Amino acid sequence: MEGGPREDRLTATAAGGAPARGPRGPVPLGRARAFWVARQGLASPQEGSLHDIVARTGWLRTLGGADVYLALRARVPGVSRAAVDAESAALRLRVVPAVRSCIYLVPEAQAPLALRVAEASWRPRTEREVGKAGASWSEVEACAAAILAALDAPATTDALRRALPGGALRSLGEAGRKAGISSLLPIALRLLELEGEVERTLEEGRLDSERYVWRRARGDVPGSATLPPSPAARNAELVRLFLSWSGPATPRELASWSGLSLAEVRVAAALLGPATVDVEGHAEGALLLRGDEDALREAPEPATVRLLSFEDNLLVAHGGPGAHVAPSDRDRTVESWGSSRPSTLGSAGHIACRTVLAGGTLAGFWELDADGGRVVTSLFRRLSRKEADALERLSGETARFLLDEVGHGRSFSLDTDELVRARARSLAPR
Repeated sequence: MEGGPREDRLTATAAGGAPARGPRGPVPLGRARAFWVARQGLASPQEGSLHDIVARTGWLRTLGGADVYLALRARVPGVSRAAVDAESAALRLRVVPAVRSCIYLVPEAQAPLALRVAEASWRPRTEREVGKAGASWSEVEACAAAILAALDAPATTDALRRALPGGALRSLGEAGRKAGISSLLPIALRLLELEGEVERTLEEGRLDSERYVWRRARGDVPGSATLPPSPAARNAELVRLFLSWSGPATPRELASWSGLSLAEVRVAAALLGPATVDVEGHAEGALLLRGDEDALREAPEPATVRLLSFEDNLLVAHGGPGAHVAPSDRDRTVESWGSSRPSTLGSAGHIACRTVLAGGTLAGFWELDADGGRVVTSLFRRLSRKEADALERLSGETARFLLDEVGHGRSFSLDTDELVRARARSLAPR
């Protein structure tokens, strides 16, 4: 059972009060799954603006592939690439560093919080790395000043490198190579972004890219005026958002997603004052926003079929896909993402494949077969006729979307068409 030993549970009694344990006993895992699916916007098609939908269902990783679109289409069936790109181009959805300093698609009003959270984890680590590379932080700041002076019009990273005056950017040589820093330019750009001096947009306006265009930031960004003033208060707001998207969640799950330490999670949660519940077969002392317990205990079984994106928030939020896997499927061997060792569906933290969701549990894997012009699936169980019909329809729509609107099925920047083909072949019936 997850959730950690008793000493890892929250005991703080700060402004929000101590976490209040629910008085009605444990919550069945099936009920928690249903609640998670609903809060993630996967139980029924979401309505409203795309930035409002992301605000209420969760920030989306942008990995340089098609899956940021697929994550939105799982929540807003039929949404076009052009519609998503238009929200990004208008900066109603911002591509910014966020938790763990990773790049996410974030609603504009929440971007200031995401940037401050990113800065807290990025700055200390990066200062150490710069020192190991034989450079100083004053050099980073000087490079940042040179970038601002040269940025009189939007420019790509490569264009900025060419525009900088001689001497503004030096090679870090062997020390830089060992530290993994060949140039201070990306660090200076990140510093300017976190300080609100520049904004990133996407070359050609497409979210399936990590090629950025930089421009001077606008003066007034929504959300800046209401940004909590202290790190602890900002962390409390981050915890509140995560619990609204993915609660109940354990402190360890919160720490894993956010990059905060368990101590920081405890302080933040104490300011927030959540309730706690036990989820049968999954976690003890999981945190839940006060007022959500009735909705959790009454969540109806979702009658839904969705093709989930690679690294979908539903699976990542609770330590991997295991929370959404039927007991009979937990020992299925899967390839872990970020590890060469095979793992199982029940134990993996991150899996290197896309999944089929039917109801509240994973029902199989899927991939684009670009050569065959279709989506192929490998199912764990027999679907009902209604589910099978929904999957067939969704598979056709998704194949057309990837082939006609996106033009590929790559999941992340280092993914390749041949790797996509290999994954599709592995799913095809033998």
